[in-house]
Amino acid sequence: MNFQGGLSKCGARPSPAAAMHLRMKQSMTYSRREMFKLSAVSLGAIALSQPDWLFADAGSPPAAAAPLRDLLSARMRDLVLAAQFRRGDIIFTRPCVDTTYRGTWPDDCVWPYIGNPELARLTEWPGLLQWLTDAVVDLPVVPDRVEFDDLAVLSPGGPNSSPESAQMPLHLPSAWTRYLDYAESFGAKIPRKAAWAQVIRRSFEHVPFSFGLVYSNPQVKIVGFGFHDTIPLTGLELMTSLVTYRGLQRAARLFAKEIEPAICAQWLQRAEGIRQNLYRLYDEKIGGFVGATNRGRQFSVWGNGLAYWLADKEQQRAILKFYRENQSRIFLRGCTRQVAEPGGWGDGAPNYAYQNGGYWATGTGFVLPTLADGDPELAARLAKELGDNLPAFDCAEWLDDKGNPNGARKFLASVSMPLIGTRSIAEHKPLLDYF
Repeated sequence: MNFQGGLSKCGARPSPAAAMHLRMKQSMTYSRREMFKLSAVSLGAIALSQPDWLFADAGSPPAAAAPLRDLLSARMRDLVLAAQFRRGDIIFTRPCVDTTYRGTWPDDCVWPYIGNPELARLTEWPGLLQWLTDAVVDLPVVPDRVEFDDLAVLSPGGPNSSPESAQMPLHLPSAWTRYLDYAESFGAKIPRKAAWAQVIRRSFEHVPFSFGLVYSNPQVKIVGFGFHDTIPLTGLELMTSLVTYRGLQRAARLFAKEIEPAICAQWLQRAEGIRQNLYRLYDEKIGGFVGATNRGRQFSVWGNGLAYWLADKEQQRAILKFYRENQSRIFLRGCTRQVAEPGGWGDGAPNYAYQNGGYWATGTGFVLPTLADGDPELAARLAKELGDNLPAFDCAEWLDDKGNPNGARKFLASVSMPLIGTRSIAEHKPLLDYF
């Protein structure tokens, strides 16, 4: 099934997530009751015949979401264990099982544990956090990643290529804050927490704002969101603004004892400014929120999956309508493109490569909770297709338009981000809460 042809109808049953889409929690706590036990179910061993498996009625245990969630959790555990290696008292987890990526990234390397917090016990946090602390806190700003040879790399880009960003990628202060916040929620102690607070503060000061939103200057080559490395968008940015919204909220709480109250208040005020000004990125003619106001003025397929939870009812209906009407252009083998246009970002010549047109299992995690909220049938079809295909393409980083796997194999984010999506559904919480 490649989602060719007819449109599914919006489910009539009201969703509890829709009723709470503006209630964005600032605290992230986890109880044992909220954590799913790992399942021995192997990936691809379950057949789903109807959409009801994906959902639970309000107030009931999230048992109805368990099949796909258990399926992904089991696969996630296998990938994490296969991607790990030990050096002294440090257990490192690569972003993929092969050696395509060799370092710790703040997104890829914590997403598995956000998807299923029980997996956090597979990592020995004290040694890992001390290693990261030594590499990061004395820098002017936070890095893109820390390589396993202890080198902090400030910009995306391979070892034999020029940097993708002339300045700190704009999402990084929020990404590192999220990493630390989750590590602390798993019971780890953050070494030199006051020093971390200061490097995060310095890094947020390097994030430019305009009209209340994160702004990327078209005259400067700079990366905004982490999965836009090779296609930097310009103007007011959607994804970077959304993750910064949550990053500022997290930072104000995480570093409440280490940062001056006036700075924490400023962070919260700036986060509220993002929420209030998000309408500037909504385009009624396009039918949703655009990736950016300059380069990237197109419906952001992944970004609307996050923005949906801050949107009003009319905007939510438009977002769902876009997903339904563009199924054949954005979904393939359960994976999801960033844009619908054949030419990718910028809509030039047909392009189905990497971040500028490739199909990503990672992207499905961004859209699945939104579809579950407004179109259960489409959500179930997409989730089933992903579950059926992940083993066949070896959890590859991305697919081309023929469905062929490309990039890293056994790429952890191909499982972890969909896993976060199923957690959002099961816990009846907006996906944005987990960022």
